[in-house]
Amino acid sequence: MFAQTDAKQWHVLIEPKFMHPEISFPIPGAERTVLVPGWMADGELHYFSKAQFDSLHLDWPAFQAKARANVSDKKVKAEFARNGRKVIEYAAISSDDPLTATAVLSPDFLKTFSDIFGPKLLVAIPNRYTIFVFPSLATNYRDYAPMIIEAYNATAYPVSLEVFEVSADGLRATGTFEE
Repeated sequence: MFAQTDAKQWHVLIEPKFMHPEISFPIPGAERTVLVPGWMADGELHYFSKAQFDSLHLDWPAFQAKARANVSDKKVKAEFARNGRKVIEYAAISSDDPLTATAVLSPDFLKTFSDIFGPKLLVAIPNRYTIFVFPSLATNYRDYAPMIIEAYNATAYPVSLEVFEVSADGLRATGTFEE
């Protein structure tokens, strides 16, 4: 019997497809990134195996609902980058918490940034510890490709070079930063 049955430790992880998790679920539009059921123990993230996940007797939506409760309380602190006219161009979130990337799945994430960037956000999640948030309209997010690529390459835990839209409809991939 699988020991990790404490739903308070469950998380929906955003992970690179190349990690080949035994069980994963697609993100609409994404080619290189998947959602993975996982848990946190002793400061480390772990993937559920298929057998472990099946032993929970939950479907994916039910697991997501239970795991979402664990991320909704996560408070993110963002640093805002402004251009020469003092207009905010993007927000950078960084932390030593390996669950930082999961913050984009929080129902509060969109609320936190919609007053600044509007009802749809573009996000880059280059690694587990870093998120960049851009407005979806009138944005020059592609100008920041070198910064995103550097953050992706500079870690043992890369997540994605894909660009995601966060909206009331959820998370979906809309493009890719190319190296």
